[in-house]
Amino acid sequence: MDAKDIMDLLAEITLKTGYPVPVNKDALFKWAEPLKLPSNGDTYIYTGALYQLIPYINYTVKYLELISELPAGNSLINLVKKIVSISPYYLSSIIKPNIKEINESELILKNIAKILQNHVKGISYLYEDDIYSGVLLYDFGMDDYFSIHAHRVFEKFKLKNVRRVITVDPHTTHVLREGYPRYVDKFDIEVINYLELLDKANINAEKLGNLIVTIHDPCYYSRYENIIDQPRKLLKSMGIKINEAKRSGKNTFCCGGPLESFSPKFSIDIAKMRMNQLISESNFIITMCPICKANLSRVKPSNVKLIDIAEILSKF
Repeated sequence: MDAKDIMDLLAEITLKTGYPVPVNKDALFKWAEPLKLPSNGDTYIYTGALYQLIPYINYTVKYLELISELPAGNSLINLVKKIVSISPYYLSSIIKPNIKEINESELILKNIAKILQNHVKGISYLYEDDIYSGVLLYDFGMDDYFSIHAHRVFEKFKLKNVRRVITVDPHTTHVLREGYPRYVDKFDIEVINYLELLDKANINAEKLGNLIVTIHDPCYYSRYENIIDQPRKLLKSMGIKINEAKRSGKNTFCCGGPLESFSPKFSIDIAKMRMNQLISESNFIITMCPICKANLSRVKPSNVKLIDIAEILSKF
């Protein structure tokens, strides 16, 4: 199966639907409805839809793994591309993501939003305008496609008079700070990550006892955005002991993503290497990225607990 075919398919679906995989758009913001977040303001939570998309990406990856084993794999990919060119929304009717994964992704976002509601004043949510950032196009170097999509997102922001966004994952944070200013003229929106906000909030946290964890640092947080100390300070303020992996901080190790989109087996090999590094320090692993969590979950031993940092920070 040719990686270029997969990348072209991803780009085609993104430009046709606004998302890299077939998805029901209404499902992407329903997590926020019970929280009754305001829909107007100048500071908005912007998820970039990455947490919400992970169950759909996981489902798609399973089929890519199956197709990669078939002699006619490339022909099947070309057939899917033809379907997308005619009726891209047809595929969303056959994508059936795992309900448990959907619930987990939504709970992470709810936890983040509740923390922000409790400790940050004046936040709003974009609801149907909380659309995908286009980060995978950026990650894979598909610059022309990314530029088109980024301009569409920026237009949505301007129509909502967005001045400041609070991001919740490393990929979206980085692409808004580095990618958008390069490709979108007059991109003037302030971008702050929720971990940075919480670090500055001087929160009196609930102590969690003798919990010992190891942290998997996402590459974009640690190598590009300098979000390393903030999550550690937040966890330590709760009495949590951190056993650092040998490869941590700026020297972190890849989780295997987002390679899973076009090289599932290679991605799993990398994830296994990373998992072995992490469990040598603790069987309780903290992630901060939906892609990292998805990839490490695929190779997680049954005796290992793997959670997003938002689950712990929800005790704030």
